[in-house]
Amino acid sequence: MKDSKAPSVILSALLLGAAFIGAPPVASAHDGKRHDAVPPAGEASAPATADVTLYDEPLLDQDGRRVKLVSDVIADRIVVMDFIYTTCTTVCPVASAIFQKVQADLGDRLGRDVVMVSVSVDPGTDTPERLKAYARKFRARPEWTFLTGGEHVVDKVLEGLGAYSQDFTAHPNMTLIGDGRTGRWTRLYGFANPKHIVAQVDRLAGARNTALSAVTGSQ
Repeated sequence: MKDSKAPSVILSALLLGAAFIGAPPVASAHDGKRHDAVPPAGEASAPATADVTLYDEPLLDQDGRRVKLVSDVIADRIVVMDFIYTTCTTVCPVASAIFQKVQADLGDRLGRDVVMVSVSVDPGTDTPERLKAYARKFRARPEWTFLTGGEHVVDKVLEGLGAYSQDFTAHPNMTLIGDGRTGRWTRLYGFANPKHIVAQVDRLAGARNTALSAVTGSQ
């Protein structure tokens, strides 16, 4: 899809997402195996502490570069992560439109203190070229990384993050927010309000500052 069509795609996604906000919350925003059907999605659940395992496996970003999830992408920054696939026509565009708003709200913090990551749950289809085209629809900045790779490697990464589903079209609709430095993670199921995502980023940043103040104050 050409860039000239991006505004209409994003507007449609935002309108769809807006229609979901205020609906009763559900654990997943996917309708079984029919991911292309409009799902019974609701607003995101309350943030919950997440127990994740980060596998520092070699993946490919949207520019075809070989990167490792922990060493190269997250490092010691705060990360906001979701899970998408490019042939999705309902849930994933809404989730990505939400991330586009988060990108705008983070401003110059993105890439400096915070990184955004979208991991494909369909690596067999989602080549770097497809992810690049998808990223373009949402005007993703370079600091918003899209990841794919070998199916076995991606599946392992997804399992560690609690995002693996044998049927990728029924993968959980969720956002992970974590701190690569402290290892603190929270999970939101459903469509999260961009302000709530940024608020979680602020809490993690605040916890860092508090810890730093405690160390410097004791010296």
